[in-house]
Amino acid sequence: MTTLPAQKSTCQRWAAWCFCLLIFTIICTDVAIHPDKHNTWPTYRDASTNWWAGKDPYSENLHAGFFYFPQAAFLFTPFNTLPHLTDKLVLGELVWRAFTFGLFLYALHRLYLFFLSEKSLARDCTFLFLALLAVPSSFASLRNAQFDLPLAALVVLATAEVAAERWSVAALWLCLAVALKPLGVVPLLLFCALYWRLIPRVLVGLVIVIALPFLHWSPSFVAQEYRRCYEALTLASDANEPRYSDLAALLAHVGVIVPAIAKTIARVIFALAYLGLGAMAVRRLTLAQSAWAIGALAADYLMLFNPRTETCSYVFLGPFVASLALYYSAQGRRWLARGLGFAAVGLACDAFPRLGSFSVHDLTDRWFKPLIALFFLNALIAFVFQPQREEPAS
Repeated sequence: MTTLPAQKSTCQRWAAWCFCLLIFTIICTDVAIHPDKHNTWPTYRDASTNWWAGKDPYSENLHAGFFYFPQAAFLFTPFNTLPHLTDKLVLGELVWRAFTFGLFLYALHRLYLFFLSEKSLARDCTFLFLALLAVPSSFASLRNAQFDLPLAALVVLATAEVAAERWSVAALWLCLAVALKPLGVVPLLLFCALYWRLIPRVLVGLVIVIALPFLHWSPSFVAQEYRRCYEALTLASDANEPRYSDLAALLAHVGVIVPAIAKTIARVIFALAYLGLGAMAVRRLTLAQSAWAIGALAADYLMLFNPRTETCSYVFLGPFVASLALYYSAQGRRWLARGLGFAAVGLACDAFPRLGSFSVHDLTDRWFKPLIALFFLNALIAFVFQPQREEPAS
């Protein structure tokens, strides 16, 4: 009889992994049938191919193109060398999705272990519900094969390593996040500002990251591409129009057009506010809780204040929204837990199937996900300022 709880827990784990496998199978089948539909793989493939050919991978197109550091083209190389399965489908495209989704699921498991596995929080079904709530946020990014999915996983992994005080491994994940996508700078700066032990390790890691592209056969080409990278990212940051899903897009949806200078001022002010919240988390919470809160703050700030936040980018927020829903559920705060659970599933709204002329994506585009990020920010503030437990008298 004593083995029943363990057997039940094992069944719940298997159910979680089977759900993830089912999702991956459905999306990969769709990719095989419609390889040209919502797919950024060709952008990464062409950038990596051009990089090694000594051709500039950066685009002058304001919206579509390669807007990453040179390291991304370098790191993508192993997937770009795999053979074609059909005229339009490359084996590397499926391997890339399997690798990034696997990394995301590994990050979810680490998140469960360090944030939800305490006796007061853990249930047999906790990891299953974490998967059910967090994985939907990855649907669009997984279908598009975007860098957002592995970057979201790396932020969660860095959070887990900070919680475990494994500073060198945390620095590795943070530096790798920056190498994949410039957005990785935000969690790196926030974590380093609040955990000084990361700073020397991150500095060493960034030196290695900067030097990595010089393994190219033409160092002079690499030096030139750093300049082109700056030009491309500057061009991308000028995207001042209603097609993204940040806080400004939410305001524009209700008729409030924010001037560019006001957006810049707001980003600086809120960056300081998020930093202050992170400092309060370090002061008030346990190490595991404060590390989780800082990872969540970084993700929320990126969603609301990055001028190029896309609907796919909200995979950053999914693991944190889902895990906070389960945290509050275990505490008996059911209405807040249900609201966060609804928000976590709502992050998949752009992936819901069209029903005739009705489209959830069209109905919620640009405004719904920033609204979720605002709701989550309030839940984060409540988490940081939650009443502290009194230590039992010795």
